[in-house]
Amino acid sequence: MSLDTLGLVESPAQFLHLIEWCYAEGAAERTTAVVLAPRQPQAVAQLRELAGFAAEEGMAVEWREPRTSVAAFAGAVRRLRPAVRATRRLVIGDPFSGLIQTLLPAVRAQQLIVVDDGTATMEFAAQYAAGGALRRWDSRPSLLDLPRSVLGQQARRVLAGDRLRLFTVMPVVGVPASRLQANRYAWLHGRFAPPRVAGGVDVIGSSLVESGVADREAYLNRVVAIAAASGAPGRYFAHRREDPDKLAELSLASGLRVVRPRLPVEIELRRGPVAARVVSFPSSVGYTLPVALGGLPIEYQFEAVPEEMLDLAVSRRAREFLERMSADLRTARHWAPGQAPLTASA
Repeated sequence: MSLDTLGLVESPAQFLHLIEWCYAEGAAERTTAVVLAPRQPQAVAQLRELAGFAAEEGMAVEWREPRTSVAAFAGAVRRLRPAVRATRRLVIGDPFSGLIQTLLPAVRAQQLIVVDDGTATMEFAAQYAAGGALRRWDSRPSLLDLPRSVLGQQARRVLAGDRLRLFTVMPVVGVPASRLQANRYAWLHGRFAPPRVAGGVDVIGSSLVESGVADREAYLNRVVAIAAASGAPGRYFAHRREDPDKLAELSLASGLRVVRPRLPVEIELRRGPVAARVVSFPSSVGYTLPVALGGLPIEYQFEAVPEEMLDLAVSRRAREFLERMSADLRTARHWAPGQAPLTASA
C-alpha cells in the first residue's frame, strides 16, 4: 500500500492549518485527513464542521475516536500504524501528543510537516533546537513522567533531520529557515470576503484557568476590567475548554455576550462581523488573527498575565514560557504585510 499524504489532526486549529497547508501546496486531492477526535464536545463539533470544508477542497476525511477507552487508543494505534508507515508525507499538528508520539517510530515518510496547534509550535521549535525529550510547556509532574520522557525522546529523534518542515504563522527560533513555510491563511482569504468591522470589543477567551495556569477570580476580574474600559457592547469568544459555570459568571459580571464559536475563531471573525478592538490573553490568536483578518482597521490589544493572576502551583517552566510569549507579543511584527503590532497591556 502507498499513500501520498496523511494528515493526523486532534484539534480544530490543527485541522484548519492542515487545510491551509493543503491549499498552499495544492495537495488536497492527494491528502487523507484522519481526525483523532478529542472528548471535549465543542472541539468535536468544530472538527465536524471543518471536515465539511476539507471535503469541499477534495480531501478524504476519516474519523477515529481513540480517547473513549484504553482499548480504543490501542486499536487506533494498531490500525493507523500501517498508514503512517506507508505515507510519503506525514502532516501532524501536535508533536507533544502521546498518541502522535506513539505512532512516530513507524514513520518512513520523505517529509514530516508540523502545522500550528497554537503557541505550542514555539515551544516545539525551542525544544527542537535544544535537543532532548519533547514535553508540553504546561505539563505538571506525574507518575507518567518516565514513559512520557521515553516517547518524547523517540519523537525528537524521528523529527530530527532534513525531512522536517514547519508550516506556521508563529515566530519561531531554532529551526533553519529552509525548513520553515509561512502560513498566510490563503485558503481563508479566498474562502471568505473581508468581514464588516463593527463597534465595541471582542475578547478572545482563554483556557488559562482550566489549564491550572491562572487563578479563576483574578482572571474574571481582569475580563470585567477589560469590558468596563471598552465603554461599548462586547462579545466574549469562549475557548472550547472553558468551564460553563465560569462563563456564566463572567457574562453576568462583565456584561459581555458569551459566544460559543462553531469554528476556530480565525474563521468566525473572518466571516464577521468583527469588533474594531480585539483583546486577547497570551495565546496563538495574538499571531493568527492579524494575519487571518488581513489589513483591516482593527486594534489588537494583548493582555499580559501578571504574577498576581498566576495560580500558586504554576511551574517555573510555565512561567518562563508565558514571560517569553508576553515579551514577544509586545514587539510582534507579523508575517502578513501591513499589520500593526499588538498593543500591550500590563
